[in-house]
Amino acid sequence: MSVVRRALAACALAALGAAASSCGHRGAGTGSGDAKGDARPGTTARMDGGAVSGGGALAAIDRAEDGRRAGELPGEWGLSSEPVVRRRAIRALARTVEPPIDGPVDAALLRALADEDLEVTGWAAYGLGWACKGREDEHVKALAARAATLADATSTGSGRAAIDAPAGIARAIGRCGGALAEGVLAGMLRSELRSVEVPEVAFALGSVAGRGALSDEAMGALLDRAAGDAAHPGESAALYPIGRLEHVPDAWTARVLAAARAALTRPSPVGPLAVRALEKAGPEALGDLGRVASRSDLGPAERAEAARALGRVGGAGRDAAAAALVKMLQDRSLLEPAALSGDLFNVLLAVVEALGQDAPKSADAGLYSLTGLPLPPRDAPGLLRRTVRLRCSAAAALARAAYDADVLAKCDPDPEGATGQRARLAALARRPIVTDRRKAFRALVASPHLAVREAALEVIALHPELEETGRALLVEALGAPEAGVVATAAQVIVQHPEHVLVLAKSERRAALDPRAPPPTAHPAMDLPADLAAALTRAVGRAWREDAVETVAALLDAAVAVSLPDARAAATRSCSDPNVTLREHAARALRALGVPQAACPRPPSAKDAPSPAASAPLAHPVRVTFETDAAKVAVVFEPELAPRAASRFVALARSGFYRGVVVHRVVPGYVVQLGDPGGDGYGGSGSLLRCETSPVPFGPLDVGVALAGRDTGSSQIFVTLARYPKLDGDYARVGRAEGDWAAVAEGDVITGVRVEE
Repeated sequence: MSVVRRALAACALAALGAAASSCGHRGAGTGSGDAKGDARPGTTARMDGGAVSGGGALAAIDRAEDGRRAGELPGEWGLSSEPVVRRRAIRALARTVEPPIDGPVDAALLRALADEDLEVTGWAAYGLGWACKGREDEHVKALAARAATLADATSTGSGRAAIDAPAGIARAIGRCGGALAEGVLAGMLRSELRSVEVPEVAFALGSVAGRGALSDEAMGALLDRAAGDAAHPGESAALYPIGRLEHVPDAWTARVLAAARAALTRPSPVGPLAVRALEKAGPEALGDLGRVASRSDLGPAERAEAARALGRVGGAGRDAAAAALVKMLQDRSLLEPAALSGDLFNVLLAVVEALGQDAPKSADAGLYSLTGLPLPPRDAPGLLRRTVRLRCSAAAALARAAYDADVLAKCDPDPEGATGQRARLAALARRPIVTDRRKAFRALVASPHLAVREAALEVIALHPELEETGRALLVEALGAPEAGVVATAAQVIVQHPEHVLVLAKSERRAALDPRAPPPTAHPAMDLPADLAAALTRAVGRAWREDAVETVAALLDAAVAVSLPDARAAATRSCSDPNVTLREHAARALRALGVPQAACPRPPSAKDAPSPAASAPLAHPVRVTFETDAAKVAVVFEPELAPRAASRFVALARSGFYRGVVVHRVVPGYVVQLGDPGGDGYGGSGSLLRCETSPVPFGPLDVGVALAGRDTGSSQIFVTLARYPKLDGDYARVGRAEGDWAAVAEGDVITGVRVEE
């Protein structure tokens, strides 16, 4: 951008009242310092990005970002004549900002939005989108004004890590949300002179749709673009916001059906998004979803997404899934070892699981053929695992709540195998858990397999008839050494506190006293002493640093049952360095009667530098994972997330991933690994601070698995398709190589090779 255009952009912002606070304050710092920034004795902050305390500006910026100390990012760095300094300074600010944003930080980001360097602009937009709360319309106006100046803009950066400033601005508008944001984005779709491509505007509207309904204006603009043609298949992305709605209004159903059907007749990288829109079109789409699931000319992502959609619909969806299964099994080669070892296994499994526990009779013949699949030899563990998974999933559908059915007993050759146990648990959960079923259920809660134990604990929330048995199992689980078991028990309490509370002693005495008034509709309830003691002990335990999800769940549970120690626990977490725990603590305190509770980052917090900060990767590094089923790889790239990439490579070199299982596979969506315990709650023991970026997640991109901001540890995920909801919320650390779509849940990493 020329100097003249830069000035015009700044004027546009000022005209909208978006940057008034920064006008005339070129030296305004991002912290609480004076006009020269947050300079302290012994430091110098120069406009040319020169040395600071004897070191370089970039090193100082990195330290401030790593320590989440926005106040140590002087405003002069954002105005440096060196683009790399401005980029890194605004990137650091965008990553460290926490809402509610203060005035100097807001001014610094708004000023950077008008920068002539589009990478700076992209990072500034990202920060403004994160910090919209309380300033939604102000930020939307500023972002829209800047977008109007970018008609000839192109992405900056290199390769897959390029920062697309126009797209970033649109996504920030969508993140801010509100009626103004929706109107601006709808206008962008309508305009023929737009500076942002249709898919990116649609993805931004997806953020708006995720919060509720879309206006008729937005729906019309999206469907007009989705109509597209074969020359512009990317415009099928306009269906994405519609797929995020709870349901499509009746007035729009016919157009959504037509657009989604058309989108699925042509190849497109966003095919699964069209399937999501098809699902939201209602009962009329069920036949289409069934046909998509069984179409051999579509990719596994679309087919698996259609199968999951049928499972979510329920009764009529199961009928369509049964028809899809019958059609698929007409091709007997689908059950050959070569097919079961590939990506079609996950599609077939998704269709079988969509049948649920009330499978239509029309599926019986196909299901019986699956339960009779011959078992491969034990020296082919990956193929054996897939075969057993299909056999037991089919058996669970056929058992129809008979947990002791012969077909269930025979599906897993290992009597104590996790797959067979999960199938029996599914059958048990279909009916009241009483008498002999209760005994079988208790055995599964004591399973040696973490995933089975946790799934059994989750069943307690749906079966109030368990009463004292359920409470006793929760007491036992709260004292377990495994973080995932404890977290699951806490989540059950949060979901249904009424299942763990009992009549207060005063109510019981009144019930036995003929002179007492009749009972009320809402009698007083107490937390049983043993459960209160177990929860108190769990809340007070010294958990490892990366057990954030467990600590947060325990805090929520303490609030849900009014544990006496709840307020003290929330107060402790309110000053925790981790932002996710502080957010939970603030909500807890508000629920406990502190209406204006807020938990900002403690001013005295001085996080130790990330271990990876001292030795970042100098270049991309390929790590090959050999599993007991296949060989796949990840190329960790340090450009956008140097600390995370360095951490994962260091873990790979140390042998950390050997023996780790792939604990999560959502066919057509994501593969996740990196938890030594195999249940998704574990990590390496230490946390990673988020290095999120305004870049998209496409097929075979690799990200850091999170349970909230700054909660990464050792888990990574690999995307199998384009899912925009991941963009900006997760750190992208590299790209995957190999047939990840053929990876199955339970595959074990037997070897790791790091290629220097």
